[in-house]
Amino acid sequence: MRLVFGPDDMDGYSSVRDRLRLHIVARARRQGREVEPSLVAAALDHKHGVDGRLGHWTRAHVAEALAVWFPRTVALLEDDRDTVPAALHALIGFLAENDWLDSRSDTPEELHAQIEDSTPALHDALDDERNHDLGTFWAVQMLRHGVPTADPSAVALFLKRVDAGEVEVDRSALAEIIRRQAAETPEPVSVPLPPVLLPGAATMLVAADSSVALARLRAFTRWVRAGRALTRDGRLLLGDACAVADALDLDHFSRDRARTADDLPEITLLLAWARQARLVRVVHGRLVQVRSAAPLLSRPIEMWRRAFEAVGGIGEHFGGSNVFGAPSLFGMSLGEAFPMLLHQLYAAGGDAIPVEMFHRAVRDEVNQRMGCVVDDLAGDVEQRLWRRDVTALLDALELLGAVHLEESLDGENHAELAELAGRDDPDPTLVALTPLGLWAVHEMLTEQGVHAPLVGEFADEDIEYVVVRCAALRTAVAEAELTAWVEFRNRRSAAQEILRYLQRAEEPVHRELALFALARTGTPGREVARQRRSVTAGYRAAAAGAQPRVECDVRTRP
Repeated sequence: MRLVFGPDDMDGYSSVRDRLRLHIVARARRQGREVEPSLVAAALDHKHGVDGRLGHWTRAHVAEALAVWFPRTVALLEDDRDTVPAALHALIGFLAENDWLDSRSDTPEELHAQIEDSTPALHDALDDERNHDLGTFWAVQMLRHGVPTADPSAVALFLKRVDAGEVEVDRSALAEIIRRQAAETPEPVSVPLPPVLLPGAATMLVAADSSVALARLRAFTRWVRAGRALTRDGRLLLGDACAVADALDLDHFSRDRARTADDLPEITLLLAWARQARLVRVVHGRLVQVRSAAPLLSRPIEMWRRAFEAVGGIGEHFGGSNVFGAPSLFGMSLGEAFPMLLHQLYAAGGDAIPVEMFHRAVRDEVNQRMGCVVDDLAGDVEQRLWRRDVTALLDALELLGAVHLEESLDGENHAELAELAGRDDPDPTLVALTPLGLWAVHEMLTEQGVHAPLVGEFADEDIEYVVVRCAALRTAVAEAELTAWVEFRNRRSAAQEILRYLQRAEEPVHRELALFALARTGTPGREVARQRRSVTAGYRAAAAGAQPRVECDVRTRP
């Protein structure tokens, strides 16, 4: 049975919660104790909301659940108070009996003791109605007065009687709850970033040195040398622009027809890029090389990173003729949307995603800012200009070597892309970060204070947590993560933990990853597995003549 879930895996969690609730209640009844099933489910819901790890319990988790979460979110009458610690005792007892508490949990004895220690705090919190949230406050009032909460007419009548003063409620507590909830800002649910496998220095050096955009930026910077004259509005002279275009073999179809430097879009972009990367600057009307940038030209990785970081600052310079005023989408400029694209690509861990996902994310962000659905109001011209400039941005990133572009040509996902795009002609482009791009975004996120884990950072975690997180990763990353997990600990203890997990692992992909980790333990893994098989065979032989049991022992489930 799976015990680790992500915030978006509600269907899988709901199924497991129902199964766990049935087993926990059945176990308690066999022991002669009654447990309220809804409170067992509530405790599991709380743990799912905290970290999605149903088998990971510490004393702090227990204390917070009893003193804060249950009083705030669960409607209880005075006679029902002792049912909450009873439900937690049953939950912890079941997990401990089946050896399902993970390796980082406190011991069952400590957890049971914390339930006893925190029960008075539960009672104190329930005595003060200000500790409820708004929904719980009204649910408690209706329970006290026997109002069926599933009957809308009965609820409406009750609230009307409260307003008329016919039913007494603690209005000071109600006012405090309303004030507190108005002041609270709900934290957005964020999906943790996956660990990534970064390239080595030699690989990065080769990739940076082979970057087409980096070669152009280097050549353009050297071409500038001591200086090049500019027009009054900061553009290259047409002769200079055509000369550098010829030297760099750019703007093939524009050189003969160009009337100004603006008619050479590749050179115009290169100039903007070099200025944003602080390779060149304007001094007294002349374009000159930045003196401190000279050593950078012979340091490919440093220069590549500077060029990559500069891309976000030239967002308004993409797009054909009007390079200084590229369109925005209802106020979302391309430069502002660039970090959203990088985050999406990094979260994919190097796998390709449809560029339509980025367009959808931008439209959703615009809708949220406006407070209503407005993306449908964007005219076709505005949408096409925006998409044109996104394409130019992606092309620049591909020239730099930060992303890899391909097209979905099979047509099988056309309907899905069309629904995502909200149009009949979705962009079939798929985009993925290259290893060098992953490294650059990782550096950027780390500098911003965002936790971006690397392979090996899960080494001290429980095996199921690692397996579930690895299931969504690329094979190379998942195998490197599991190898690091095994190497972090004694191989015999690693094998024992994996085998305990395999006894309840049901999903094929999770079992496959766990078996890979077991294989990495080598001889200890084989020895432990052999010992487990012999113990199991002895247990089956001893039980062969025993009376068959009616109840299902969940420890023997495949």
